[in-house]
Amino acid sequence: MFSERELKQTSDVVLNLADLDSGRAEQWLSDGCGRVDAYPQIFNEMVCAYALHEIICDGGGVPIDYCFLDVNPAFERIVGLKKDDVIGKNVLDIFPCMDVSWVEKYGKVALTGESAHFDDYSLFGDRFYEVNVFCPRSGEFAMTFSDITERRCAHDILEMQESDLNKHVCELECLLKVSSIVNVLPSLNEGFRKVVDTVFSDLKYRSVTGCRLIYEENIFQAGLFVDSNWNCRSDIIVDDVVHGSFEVWYSEDMPYTSADNFHNDGGFVDSVTRSLGIFVEMKLVENDLNIFKSISYKVNYGISILDMDGNIIYVNEAFSQLHGYSVEELLGTHFLMFYNESQVPRLKCLLDNLLNSDCCMDEEVWHMRKNGSIFPAILECALIFDRDNMPSYFFVALKDITETKKADDALKRAMSIADAANCSKGEFLANVSHELRTPLNAIVGFSEILLDGRCGDLNDVQRRYLQNVSNSGNHLSDIITKILEISNIEAGNAEVNVGKFKILHSVLEVKESLMHSILLKDISFVCELESYLFMHNFD
Repeated sequence: MFSERELKQTSDVVLNLADLDSGRAEQWLSDGCGRVDAYPQIFNEMVCAYALHEIICDGGGVPIDYCFLDVNPAFERIVGLKKDDVIGKNVLDIFPCMDVSWVEKYGKVALTGESAHFDDYSLFGDRFYEVNVFCPRSGEFAMTFSDITERRCAHDILEMQESDLNKHVCELECLLKVSSIVNVLPSLNEGFRKVVDTVFSDLKYRSVTGCRLIYEENIFQAGLFVDSNWNCRSDIIVDDVVHGSFEVWYSEDMPYTSADNFHNDGGFVDSVTRSLGIFVEMKLVENDLNIFKSISYKVNYGISILDMDGNIIYVNEAFSQLHGYSVEELLGTHFLMFYNESQVPRLKCLLDNLLNSDCCMDEEVWHMRKNGSIFPAILECALIFDRDNMPSYFFVALKDITETKKADDALKRAMSIADAANCSKGEFLANVSHELRTPLNAIVGFSEILLDGRCGDLNDVQRRYLQNVSNSGNHLSDIITKILEISNIEAGNAEVNVGKFKILHSVLEVKESLMHSILLKDISFVCELESYLFMHNFD
């Protein structure tokens, strides 16, 4: 027998063991008599439930039930049954729905002396318990058990979170692979094929049966779609335009939990399509850039792209050759390097006006070459906007107009010479007309005096000759007048006089002047006039 002091020390050890390890407490119980009254303080203070049973067998020695011999206060607290309600009663009378297979398991412990341990066994009600069973003496078995429902729930939550974490880690690794495919910038077809194969390979654990990417009229797929029952689909969108879609197909046993955002909006599939959208956009931009470079390298005027601070980020070969630099020398330099100090304010004003007006502007400027020489050029500027309609770059086109300037100067000199010649011609004609008109007026005037008979009578021959002289003089006077009129027209001093005249007379005059040539060439000449015009001219 133990002294009171030894019993107290022993009970403290057993209580500590019972709180920390129910299995070690059972060892102490099995070493003793296994009855509650052996260590009353221990059994009254135990945290885990304790119950002692006697196995009941049929005539063949097969366990068919067991009877409660003793329980501790923890049993009453955990199970919810009072000690007086269970002692001396059979378990199947208290729990008639209990699975009889447990009677066989407990009977094996009582009859063979082999201990047993059951994890997470729902023994009483909708709770989870950890059960340890041992044999204190033949035909009896004792059990200790504790409620581990909270621990089990915490464990399940932890497992679920760990599973979700593993899923997210796997998805993140897959997204990183997709991102690396995008960053490598293969061709569209090669990139799409790699993305589909990567997603399908990395997500097989999620019951993914197939992946499919549809881009315009091309289809890229991996896996089998025969056993797939549903899918998650997301569109590939670039600048609000749908270019295709990405689909992930699943089988019936696709796991789903509230924490699984695999196929929700903003989940894994949407993340893949966003990466694909970036990939497509980069390839489209790259194609546009290649087209732009191809065109810009073929044109005969300089092209450059500036950032919003005026730094050069792109130039074509023509631009570099115009200034005597290599392309590499110009990249990263400031655009103002081509201007002297007097032109800088003017250029800054031009760019400010461009930012305020958002329209293309052109200006005649002087650019400086690497060797210090300057040349005239037409500078055209325009803004390049991003997808948010914000100005991101300056587009600059530069055309050398040196030859044009030379041609303009030559033309101006020629026009100056021509103007001087016209002035000289006008002066000459005026002088000649004046010198001719003076003697001509005398000829016409004296002819008219003789024809009027003021100097005596004339015979027919004399009159005819004098009339010819007068007619020729008047005709020559008309010619001089027309020459002066032409001079006035060229000088811009002519005045238009509108008046009526008889067209028939003019037509007949033209006909008479052409008749000699017509007769020599043996051709016919017919002049037809409407009757009303003929009558009008003879009214």
